[in-house]
Amino acid sequence: MDKATFITAIAPLAVDGQIRIGVLASITIAQAALESGWGMAAPGNNLFGIKGTGQDIVTGEYADGRFVTVKDGFRMYASWEESIIDHSRYLLANSRYRAAGFWERCAELDYRGAARALQTAGYATDPNYAGKLIALIEANYLARYDRVAAARTDEKKPAELEAWQWKMLGDSLEGLSREGFLTDSQWTRKAYSAAMTVSELEWLGAILFARDKGIDV
Repeated sequence: MDKATFITAIAPLAVDGQIRIGVLASITIAQAALESGWGMAAPGNNLFGIKGTGQDIVTGEYADGRFVTVKDGFRMYASWEESIIDHSRYLLANSRYRAAGFWERCAELDYRGAARALQTAGYATDPNYAGKLIALIEANYLARYDRVAAARTDEKKPAELEAWQWKMLGDSLEGLSREGFLTDSQWTRKAYSAAMTVSELEWLGAILFARDKGIDV
């Protein structure tokens, strides 16, 4: 599988993972690419080389300053999506990644810091692991997926308006409801509770504009 095809296949899954749990999409894609050879070496759909039970694999590790071959147990998955979900959960469940500052770096969209934190926490035995991840991210412009995920996460947050603006919006929507111009009362409730997102405000504005023009929506 070529690099572009591999990235296209897992980028949406990595973005969803960042939104749900917080692991940077760029880190997820880079680790998967490095650990699986761009999807060409992922027995049992294990993209990240996570050890466990299910299959025994001969692999290479660094020990005492040199590369050695060992046989070890690894997890198996039904799909790449399942592997990506488990990777996020694995990082979340192991306190050493939090202690190394991994989640803080992810929250700041700092893929370099996140990569170094993974190495500090002992994700891999390769002493150049962080550098390899950073090189993969920068060579393939993977940080753009971090920004996509961050933008989608922000859309779910309530819009930042002053309290008086929310009240004015609620009063206006309540008046429109009394006049029969707006039939869904959820908008009024959301306005008064300051819970509407930017996307919802834009969508509501489009609806009101269309109805003002006589369009039935």
